[in-house]
Amino acid sequence: MNLNRTKVILDNKFEFEGRVVKKIELREYEKKDNNISKEYVLKIYLTTENEEIELDYLGKPVSNNQVFDDVCNFLSNYNGLTSTINRIFIELDGKLNCG
Repeated sequence: MNLNRTKVILDNKFEFEGRVVKKIELREYEKKDNNISKEYVLKIYLTTENEEIELDYLGKPVSNNQVFDDVCNFLSNYNGLTSTINRIFIELDGKLNCG
């Protein structure tokens, strides 16, 4: 997969549930297949003072590259951002507890 474009959603430190979030970024990767139609994978990248993680945001590739802008708009509102951060922290905690 090749990184196609990125959008910084948050780039100033703030505390959320006892962790300091430094940056949140949406990344769009173009999935390379032999198919004629292009597919895109959206990932969310988050860094805290101690951790960083990149997760698949939608759980499946999409062929509509407009989805990137739709997700950016969703993440730009408070409810979208807080629910996404909660989801990422659950994933981070699961990885930390397993490793």
